[in-house]
Amino acid sequence: MKDQLKERLFASISAQIDAIGYVPQDIAKMVGDVPLSSEALGRSPEGPAPVGEPADLARRINGFYDASFYARDGLTGMLVGESDYRNIGYWNESTVNQQQASERLQDTLLDFIPEKTRRILDVACGMGASTRRLLRHYPPQDVWAINISEKQVVSTRQNAPGCHAQVMNAVELTFDDSFFDNILCIEAAFHFETRRKFLEQALRVLKPGGRLVLSDVLFTSAARLEQYPIFPSAQNHLASVDEYRALLADVGFADAVVKDLRDEIWGAHFLHVVDRIHREFYRGKLSVVHLTEILWTYYHLNAITGPCLLVCAQKP
Repeated sequence: MKDQLKERLFASISAQIDAIGYVPQDIAKMVGDVPLSSEALGRSPEGPAPVGEPADLARRINGFYDASFYARDGLTGMLVGESDYRNIGYWNESTVNQQQASERLQDTLLDFIPEKTRRILDVACGMGASTRRLLRHYPPQDVWAINISEKQVVSTRQNAPGCHAQVMNAVELTFDDSFFDNILCIEAAFHFETRRKFLEQALRVLKPGGRLVLSDVLFTSAARLEQYPIFPSAQNHLASVDEYRALLADVGFADAVVKDLRDEIWGAHFLHVVDRIHREFYRGKLSVVHLTEILWTYYHLNAITGPCLLVCAQKP
């Protein structure tokens, strides 16, 4: 089937390029000034993920995200503008851009926490946009933020002055037992080696009655985690909402709420990106090469993206 798909699409695209290229200036208009030798968007230069120590995984994740998060041109700049959020977001009919979707995602997770008081930990805080938004509810001295990237921790300190931002691995928390009242984690657990270790650590550092609220994305197959260098081993794979609930219970969490909102999270983001890049192409800000690379990156991601979860669980 893969070969049939290639043959069909390559033949169709080839025929269209030949037809347009009959008038040279028309194909030049499509291509624009893009360097045709540039590396395709979304293609990993490292190939399948090598087996190694946790430090290797952290290095690969940092290399990928430190490069992509701080890019202000290309797709990143087009989609997020000056925002420091870097997640899929949570969309509805009134959501008009990525910033609003990201804020809505965080606010929805925080709605699971009835009393926003005392200490909260922002796990995998990225560039600090989520940490800064926590300051709407918490004084800085009650907000902790961790990330495995020193560069992103520096940005977090700038975005959320006065908070406690530090480099730390989510599966190796160094905080005392029962230190936090609540924990937030946005779109990161699929990078952890493993979710179970993170959940065990989160349970340990939470006070009794404290809540873990998180958003997470599952993949369609455990093989996907072995395919890409920025993901951990297949041990981190969970196939369904039921498996997620079972893991939370097995670790020791209670009163778990696990909602699959793939259409409102990934699906809406996907449609937003596809619409946005076509508008930019029509306005002459994207070449057909960039358009095609972005589209196929998103077609690919759509094929491997499974349930998109909002989760709340409590320490008994």
